[in-house]
Amino acid sequence: MSARVRPVNDDESSAAEMKRRDRLTAIRSELRYKRLFETAHDGILILDASSGRILDANPFMTNLLGLSHDELLGKELWQVGLLFGDERSLNADSLREPGFIRHEERFLRSASYPEGIDVEVVSNRYQEGGDEVIQYHIRDITERKRVAMNAALYVDELLDADRHKTEFLAMLSHELRNALAPVANALLILRLSQESDNPGSSKARTIIERQVGHLSHLVNDLLEISSIDSGRMRLQSGRVDLRVVVQRSVEAMMAAYAHRKHEVSVALPPDPIWLDGDAIRLEQVVVNLLNNAATYTQDGGSIAVIADHAQDRAELRIADTGMGIAPELLPRVFDLFTRAETARDHSRGGLGIGLNVVKRIVDLHGGSVEVRSAGRGAGSEFVVSLPLVASRA
Repeated sequence: MSARVRPVNDDESSAAEMKRRDRLTAIRSELRYKRLFETAHDGILILDASSGRILDANPFMTNLLGLSHDELLGKELWQVGLLFGDERSLNADSLREPGFIRHEERFLRSASYPEGIDVEVVSNRYQEGGDEVIQYHIRDITERKRVAMNAALYVDELLDADRHKTEFLAMLSHELRNALAPVANALLILRLSQESDNPGSSKARTIIERQVGHLSHLVNDLLEISSIDSGRMRLQSGRVDLRVVVQRSVEAMMAAYAHRKHEVSVALPPDPIWLDGDAIRLEQVVVNLLNNAATYTQDGGSIAVIADHAQDRAELRIADTGMGIAPELLPRVFDLFTRAETARDHSRGGLGIGLNVVKRIVDLHGGSVEVRSAGRGAGSEFVVSLPLVASRA
């Protein structure tokens, strides 16, 4: 007798091939998960959702707790050292919520870490083979917490140092102002005295007046820095014509630097440049920029002041033919206590406060200020941009 062989049709062959592929895919997925489970740098626990008992643990978890795999199986979390403080924080009652949950940071004590470590705990409840399980990821964040704590302490130290700096500036400013008052009074007496007719006394008085003016300017800058840092500076805003601000500032600067014989040119438009700002503070911005230009421009040099509309902004440009700014100094020009160093006269640079005051006041007005220079000996240009307001009807 011969056996009959039933031929396999194409549909059966395709179904068998699909089953084989599905089986291979399942095996690969299982191997991939097992590899991830065993090599993960987080502790992983698989718990039975109904009882809260441990079904599986990866090698990182056993090392974290200082227990073997067999010692962990069948235990509840608190039974294997997952105690946070004196409470049983992760027991079955805390595992009822479905889905992915990031628990707050915990402090874990175990056989491996009797002094305790900071950990971050994440749980996920899901179905596995018809049963509900909970997967826990426990990550050691001790180093991260230490770095964050050190950063917070460093920030506190910086804030404290900044507060002390502000207090120092305020105290120094007032002390300097108190010291300047009797000097100014003495100058007034000299001016009224008959001895002022003496050529020597007249020259001495001129020198003193000039230096007192310089010191007064520095003191005012120090006071501005301390008032801005402490939040005491408040703008008295109103409608301001930038042309008027520029004209008053140029007049003040030319009187103070008449002995330098600078050639100052001013270009203003015929129509008002209306701003919503503090006229006194804006004048301070222009005066400081002009003082900076006059300080670093040689006797007889040129200073150009241009103000005009630039779309919806007002633009003020102050350019000089002075010593210029080195490329490496340009990014720091507006930093506090930054000044250009010159071999000719270091004292002219002051304390490096004026330009910082300029930037702070411009920022308070919602504007911006930038500096341009081709380098040493090529002069410099400061450009202030401020928001315009609608012109008067």
